Amino acid sequence: MTASREHSTTAAGGDERPPLLAAGDHGKGEFRCVDCGHTVTICRELRPCQMCGCESWEAVAWSPFGRALETSAVEAHLHR
Repeated sequence: MTASREHSTTAAGGDERPPLLAAGDHGKGEFRCVDCGHTVTICRELRPCQMCGCESWEAVAWSPFGRALETSAVEAHLHR
């Protein structure tokens, strides 16, 4: 699968998503494979997904505390 950088996609709810990136494009940040959901954090050329071989990536909204907040939420739920 190859992504086009010339158009954005529309989610089921009608929300416009950022354009997909394709293997070979330069990326900086966190990206999710469109097919299997595998995520990578890079500052270089995107390569095909290591897990499934897909060549389409979407940028993931990044926050310096994102994973810490997710972990805290899971721990809080487990201790209820």
